[in-house]
Amino acid sequence: MTDTPLEAQLPAHILAKADVQHGEYAWKVKDIPEVVKAAADMNLLNLGGQLQVRIPGCIGECDWVDADPAAMVPPDLPWEVRVRMAAELSHQEMADLQQHFDFHQQIREAFPVHVEPYLASGGTIEDATWFVWYVMDEAGDAEHQASLTEE
Repeated sequence: MTDTPLEAQLPAHILAKADVQHGEYAWKVKDIPEVVKAAADMNLLNLGGQLQVRIPGCIGECDWVDADPAAMVPPDLPWEVRVRMAAELSHQEMADLQQHFDFHQQIREAFPVHVEPYLASGGTIEDATWFVWYVMDEAGDAEHQASLTEE
């Protein structure tokens, strides 16, 4: 088993848009649909993720603004069906989150001590707003499912 996250296997044009910090890959919200599609095209399950602020000296998570599409997919379905369903649910969850939350406002309210000086120095809220996204392969899922039955 490797410590390299599966997200590192996504296509180069997807990785070029990512910000990688502490082994976590995050993308601008507008890029998440492309990340979801690329993962599904590679037969990877979209697990989801959370809204984050990523600016110099600060990485913070708005864990109440999260997507968890894989949790809504029954684990007993064939892998390919689960991958497709999770991708479809990812798109719907992201749309729902964006209707329910103003992502920029959530970032500003959750991390004012870091965000306000960043903005005052010329940074933009768009450049501070990211969404971390995780994927899983079939082997990792089998390992995860086995660990659940051991508990």
